[in-house]
Amino acid sequence: MSSAASSGYATKAAGYKRGITEANGPGSAAATDHYPSSNDATPAGTYKNIRQSLRPLPQAPTASSPPQKTRVSPHARGQSLDTARLSQRMGATPTSSPARNQPVTPSAVARLSESMMHSASPSHPQSYQHGHSPTLMSTPELRSLQKSTTGHLRTLSKFTGTGSDSDFALDVPAQEVTGMHGRRRLQRNDSVRGTKGAPAATTSGARRGWNDRNWMDSQRQFLQAYEYLCHIGEAKEWIEDIIKKPIPPIIQLEEALRDGVTLAEVVQAMCPERPIRIFRNPKLQYRHSDNIATFFRFLADLELPELFRFELIDLYEKKNIPKVIYCIHALSWLLFRKGFVDFRIGNLVGQLQFEHHELEEMQKGLDKAGVSMPAFSGMGASFGAEPEPEPEPVETEDERVERELQENEPAVLDLQTQIRGAMVRMKLGNTMQCMWDDEPMLIELQSRIRGEWARQIFEYRLGMKRFAVDLQSAARGFLVRRRRISQAQQWEAQGKEVVRLQNLVRARRARNEVSYLKQRLRKEQSGVRSFQAAIRGALQRKAVSDQLEQTQDSAGAVESLQAVIRGTLLRSRICDQKAKLIRQQAMVVKLQAAVRASRQRQQTSHVKRSLEAATGLWRALQAVGRGSSVRKNVSLLRQQLNVESFGVAKLQAATRGCSVRKEIATAKTALLENVRHIAKVQAAARGVLLRNRVSSDRKRLQACAPGIIKVQGFARGCLERKRRKALLAEIRPHSAQITLLQGLSRAMLLRNEVGKVLSDLDNEEPWITELQAAARGNLVRRQFAEKKRFFKENMEKVIKVQSFVRGRLQGEAYKSLTSGANPPVGTIKNFVHLLNDSDFDFDEEIEFERLRKTVVQHVRQNEMAEQYIDQLDIKIALLVKNKITLDEVVKHQRHFGGHVGSLLNNTEISSKDPFDLKALNKNSRKKLEHYQQLFFILQTQPQYLARLFKRLREQGTAEKDSKRTENLMMSLFGYAQKRREEYYLLKLIARSIKEEVEGCSSLQDYVRGNFFWVKLLNAYVRSPRDRKYMRDLLGQLVRENIVENPELDLESDPLQIYRSALNNEELRTGQRSQRRLDITREEAIKDPETRRTFTTHLQDLRDIADQFLAALEEMLTKMPFGIRYIAQQIFQSLCARFKHESHESILQIVGHWVWKSYLQPALTQPETWGIVDRGMTPLQKRNLGEVAKVLSQVALGRLFGGDNVFLQPLNSYISEAFTTVAHIWETLISVQDAESQFDIDEFNDLYARTKPTLYIKMLDIFAIHHLVAADISFVCPSKDDILRDVVHELGSAKNNENEMMGVSSTEINLTLNPKLHDMEDPDADVKSLFMQTKRCILYIIRVQTGPNLMNILVQPISMDDEDRWQALIQEELSQGDRARGAYSDANALVDVTGLSYSELKRTALESIVQLERFGKLSRHNYYQDLLNAIAVDIRTKHRRRIQRQRELEGVRLTLGNLDEKALWLEQQLKSYNDYIEQAMMTLQNKKGKKRFLVPFTKQYNHERELQRTGRVPKFGSFKYSARALADKGVLVSYQGYAEKQYDRINMTVSSDEVGVFFIEGSMGSIQIPGASAQVPLDDLLQAQFNNHQFMNLFEGQLRLNVNLFLHLIFKKFYRDE
Repeated sequence: MSSAASSGYATKAAGYKRGITEANGPGSAAATDHYPSSNDATPAGTYKNIRQSLRPLPQAPTASSPPQKTRVSPHARGQSLDTARLSQRMGATPTSSPARNQPVTPSAVARLSESMMHSASPSHPQSYQHGHSPTLMSTPELRSLQKSTTGHLRTLSKFTGTGSDSDFALDVPAQEVTGMHGRRRLQRNDSVRGTKGAPAATTSGARRGWNDRNWMDSQRQFLQAYEYLCHIGEAKEWIEDIIKKPIPPIIQLEEALRDGVTLAEVVQAMCPERPIRIFRNPKLQYRHSDNIATFFRFLADLELPELFRFELIDLYEKKNIPKVIYCIHALSWLLFRKGFVDFRIGNLVGQLQFEHHELEEMQKGLDKAGVSMPAFSGMGASFGAEPEPEPEPVETEDERVERELQENEPAVLDLQTQIRGAMVRMKLGNTMQCMWDDEPMLIELQSRIRGEWARQIFEYRLGMKRFAVDLQSAARGFLVRRRRISQAQQWEAQGKEVVRLQNLVRARRARNEVSYLKQRLRKEQSGVRSFQAAIRGALQRKAVSDQLEQTQDSAGAVESLQAVIRGTLLRSRICDQKAKLIRQQAMVVKLQAAVRASRQRQQTSHVKRSLEAATGLWRALQAVGRGSSVRKNVSLLRQQLNVESFGVAKLQAATRGCSVRKEIATAKTALLENVRHIAKVQAAARGVLLRNRVSSDRKRLQACAPGIIKVQGFARGCLERKRRKALLAEIRPHSAQITLLQGLSRAMLLRNEVGKVLSDLDNEEPWITELQAAARGNLVRRQFAEKKRFFKENMEKVIKVQSFVRGRLQGEAYKSLTSGANPPVGTIKNFVHLLNDSDFDFDEEIEFERLRKTVVQHVRQNEMAEQYIDQLDIKIALLVKNKITLDEVVKHQRHFGGHVGSLLNNTEISSKDPFDLKALNKNSRKKLEHYQQLFFILQTQPQYLARLFKRLREQGTAEKDSKRTENLMMSLFGYAQKRREEYYLLKLIARSIKEEVEGCSSLQDYVRGNFFWVKLLNAYVRSPRDRKYMRDLLGQLVRENIVENPELDLESDPLQIYRSALNNEELRTGQRSQRRLDITREEAIKDPETRRTFTTHLQDLRDIADQFLAALEEMLTKMPFGIRYIAQQIFQSLCARFKHESHESILQIVGHWVWKSYLQPALTQPETWGIVDRGMTPLQKRNLGEVAKVLSQVALGRLFGGDNVFLQPLNSYISEAFTTVAHIWETLISVQDAESQFDIDEFNDLYARTKPTLYIKMLDIFAIHHLVAADISFVCPSKDDILRDVVHELGSAKNNENEMMGVSSTEINLTLNPKLHDMEDPDADVKSLFMQTKRCILYIIRVQTGPNLMNILVQPISMDDEDRWQALIQEELSQGDRARGAYSDANALVDVTGLSYSELKRTALESIVQLERFGKLSRHNYYQDLLNAIAVDIRTKHRRRIQRQRELEGVRLTLGNLDEKALWLEQQLKSYNDYIEQAMMTLQNKKGKKRFLVPFTKQYNHERELQRTGRVPKFGSFKYSARALADKGVLVSYQGYAEKQYDRINMTVSSDEVGVFFIEGSMGSIQIPGASAQVPLDDLLQAQFNNHQFMNLFEGQLRLNVNLFLHLIFKKFYRDE
């Protein structure tokens, strides 16, 4: 409660609307004089002023006096007051208390709602004025509010009709607002929880009362749902205006949009020139995402900002449907702004009505989804659009009442303001008086409650803390004791093992230490010796030291003698020095003078350098002054020194010399006097010392005799080793001679011994030989017996070993056959049976041919069914858009017959000869043969189509025409299902690559080129084989790292990571983050959490990229041959064209092309390649995009630059990956040529027994003919080209189409024959002879054997050989036609079955001689080339079987997919037929709601006149004035009449026939001559479809706006209500 409210003053806002008032209306100005003023600034004074300012206003005296105040101790205030609990505690209430205890009735609720909805401050449902209570509204009065213009009053009226007074009663004080008795607390929970000490309120499940949900809260919640439903209605109307067809109602629109069909139809309506495939069948849920993807591409083309777009899961999984509606709104504004549409989306808020349960269900859905509602308001401002003026509405009764209320709004507002102001002031005075009267008691009560509650909480928390601490302590103690006991028991149980282990460890360690010490001693042997020598040296030094100590002990007697001697020597030395000084006195003086001068010069030079270093004017000035002074001083100093230096030096020298000479003379005199005595004393002292030292040395030597002896031994040993080393060094240069001498000596001795033994053995040789033979025989017999016994005991094992050996030998033989250079004859003989075709091969060939034929049939059926469904789809769309009548759709349906199979009544290709040539005339038959020749040439000569592809690129062919050409080429090559067609298709792509590369001037031109062969290759690699390879390569990688790891996020933008961290922090804490949101990427990367997350993302990116490269390297050998072969051809073509470029750079370009065209689409769109079996979330797609970005850089061979500055830490990894990728690319292009892979050459069709066949539609034949003929000069530059002749003989494609389409079949089976088939291969005879020779050799080696082929050929023939030959022939003839022999499909020159074996060998020899003459064979290698050729045929036969198995699997898989597609087409066709039937029923049964006509209006009089005259049209008639039509925009102009006359001209629009409208013009009751016209609806719709804005009627006099006229017709004649 505020003082402003009690004062009663407020400013009335301008622009009020009906039902919106201001609570604080104008009051009495005198009320302000009641409050005393005070300038007291103390806390007590402030409190007193506030209390006085909140005193109640003066009011009328009451009937009873206020209750007595109870004195209580003062207490701090600051908490809310609960008057209800206060009255219960006091036991006494004011006079108005009976009114408070009454239940809240509906009338009180009505006043509560009015007060809360139309006032700015809260009010109370009843008056608190003492002495009387307000009048309450009765139930009938509340029910009369049902037609009120205020929505809340209508809701209150519904509550009155459905509930009772008990539904709104307050049963417990907990249901009230604290401090406001009688005011119900607004809450969202379903029941009122009872507080402590108060029972919970009971609810009734059968009624909807206050306890279920507060109605105001519900209205606030439902307001969001209502606005959202209105926005859905706006989107619905806009979509219907765009696609010109109705869509499901508003409540069902969310579910209807999930399949994306409606969105795709919007795209189709906006882009009618673009072919769009829409998947409508509900069973094709996996394709519904394609519809949404089409809509996404449309948004991208329009450049709709990302802010307004939604994700796939938002719609497909209903994660955020409001975002979808928001996107549709944004799209409508964008299309209007860009001018694609001329209308904007409407505003239906407040114009729609929904049921209560619909609003409730929608609100529950929004609450469950937990998404924020987008801001639909202000969207027009976002796109810079002006607000659209609202159309003039038709005034209803409610609107009239509202208009009248608005006209009297000032008076109503003034009355409401005065009433509410008075009620608020009275209520506030009552409330404040009661509160101030009971303030001390309330304060004390609140303080006691708070204290008691705080004490209880504190005691509870303290007790729980103690309990928890004790419990935790006991638990920890128990756990520790149990752990220690278990460990002790475990160690006790394993004590012996532990002790044994310790012993072993100690022993091992000791042994290791001993071994280590020994090893170290061996390594440091020289060091040990050095150490020993050091020890010996130390001992010697110790001895010398002892001797020195002894000498020092006796040094006292010598010191005096030494002093005397030293003195004598010193005096003598001084005398000598003095004499020398006297002699050198002059030189010393000069030296001293020179030293002093040098020092002075140095000082002077230093001063001079210091002075020279000074700069500046002031220094120069100082230098001038000081210079003269210094020069004067220096000059004087020099003069003084020059004068006095010599005398001073001479005086000092003389003084020193005199003193020294005196000391030397004194010492010399003393020494000369006692020189004899000194000599004797010195000699005696020396003798004593020497004798003492010798005696001491002798004693020490005697004590150390053993050590000395040992030292001497070591010394001798060292000397001996040195001597031996010297001897060895001397011998080493002569080691060779010494070794030779020793060898000769030993050899001579050994020969002597051997000669002696041999002489002894020669005498006993017979006996020795006999003994050896007996011994050897005995040993052999024993070994044989032992082996025989062992074999008998292990017979089963021996058999296994033998079979293993045989298998090993057989395997080695097969290995030599498959990989050996020159397989032997035996190996060829053992495996020659592999060349024969068995029953299984024969059946597989038949099965493959049948399945291929069935596949082509199903493909044609599905294509025709799709074409029909597309046509039917267009018809239905036109029906919905009112472009054509329903009769045309029904006619089209009846023509179709209702079943996909009936489309092919005349296209049955299951017969053996579907195109009966007898049905054609001679000319048609001839042209059919030419078409066979044309297609054979186009298949086998790729240069023609390669030039055509280049021509299409240079002409800039449209995408639609390119797609058509691509389909024609795939049809020409049978969709590459057979080995031959796949081979020629790859050769065509390779030749096209060569043509395009030769036309490029640089590598950049090739890289930037958009070639047609790329599109053809993309169609080729979409086979099940490539999809299986992609699943094997990427399935586990995508599934484990992306799909099954929903928490993975590879975001590489630090700013996005930072914002995501902020969002997670706010979601986790529920509080706004303290970190800033608007920062740069450089600042974001400095955040520690962002840096850690960013580093983790980069590591994950590197790991996933590593896994991909490892998987690619491992699965590289399993990559389909086609893509590897094309990569090899690109590499070879680029190397040949750009020889100056390095092979590494070209290989990098080829590898990047393989990645971009083949691997990257499968990685970024795994759901379309069958790698994953469900849709990918936006996060998963973004993760795949990040991985693809890294791998793209690796494949491109470039490091991340400035565009991806935050991915530059991965540059080191990318650099390392370059080597791996280069190795992968090298391995990728290392494949054999296509001829070896498919076992096909360019002359294969010339001598093959079965000719190639082609299943193709007649329309495709003529389309290919027209395509080639249109650019024949570019395709065939030479005038004599064979293709020109064939095209010339065929003539015009249009004439051929008119002539040959009369045949019942639209699809034929062509047997391709080459043009001029009599022109054979120049080496055909040699190849045929070589084939025949191989066949003869196969028979020969099966009859005879030998080490090589030449040996077998020259062997004589025996009768057994003839018998084996005859048996072989009989065996082959008995097998019949199903098992064909080796080379049986060759054109045999001779029939070998009718020859004898000798004739067979003679024929073979003659053929070999001829082949040797041609240079095909050589006798130098024994004709091994023949055997090698047969081995190659055997290996190729095996690969052919494997290839046939793969082709069978692929055909079966394709057939299954085609069957599934055919079933889907059937279902889609059925849904279309059902839709047509439903549309027919809807149009027949549609009857609009009869509208109420206002009496005495123009339309009312018009209809009465028609009824009176009996001319009422069947479908209605409407009359307008020309002015009204002109105002609506329908009438543009009326020639001959001015606009001023429009008020007197009437226009009548009527319809008495379906789809036909009559327009008549009249002036008054007289019809205008010629003013009558009949307008079919089809003409109007056709004019609209052709974008005709206006149409002329009445012989060109009347001009109408087509769109607005159609809108008027549909509104009046086709209304739904």
